Amino acid sequence: VLLETMGIHYTGSGPQCLAHCYDKSLVRGIAKEMEIQVPRALFIKPEDTSFELPFDFPVIVKPNFGDSSFGITSKSVVSNSEELVNAISEIREKFGYGKPVLVEEFLGGADISVGIVGNPPESYRVLPVIEEDYSLLPEGLPRICGYEAKWLPDSPYWKIKSRPARLSDRVEKELVEDCLKLFERLGCRDYCRFDWRLDDLGIPRLL
Repeated sequence: VLLETMGIHYTGSGPQCLAHCYDKSLVRGIAKEMEIQVPRALFIKPEDTSFELPFDFPVIVKPNFGDSSFGITSKSVVSNSEELVNAISEIREKFGYGKPVLVEEFLGGADISVGIVGNPPESYRVLPVIEEDYSLLPEGLPRICGYEAKWLPDSPYWKIKSRPARLSDRVEKELVEDCLKLFERLGCRDYCRFDWRLDDLGIPRLL
């Protein structure tokens, strides 16, 4: 907004798109409207003091607003009610009690990313589809690419690398098509990345 107000040219998406994409629940709703698969989830409002989880553990707890994996750590993946309450409390303490929290079913399949450069449908390039390689991560740690992997060089998560995704041609084609649809529907511009995770049946679900 500041750059546009000052008339300074910049690359990347505009303020409206960024505002949408910082809201995980909103993007989930748009994806579901487009019949794009997402994990099951529970939206916890700031005033909620009790709730009933409508699906089984394990789950992952995230701040609903934000990006760059802020608020998503190894403690975000929980396996019981006590851990869930603690994870929600920690997010509220760090990010404010007036903001919602998103609880999603934790998918154990491959962690997939699709990058797009350009502006569909006229001129664009889909970068090679990649997945995270968790083979060097110590046993017992959740297989997620969260805050520690991106911002803490001393963390064991720093060892995570990316490699070419191992997907069937059919699944990769459908995945790319969904990403291009989302790019246009969300009003993205110049470049973006969509993150997915495979469920137990190998179906990609948008994160």
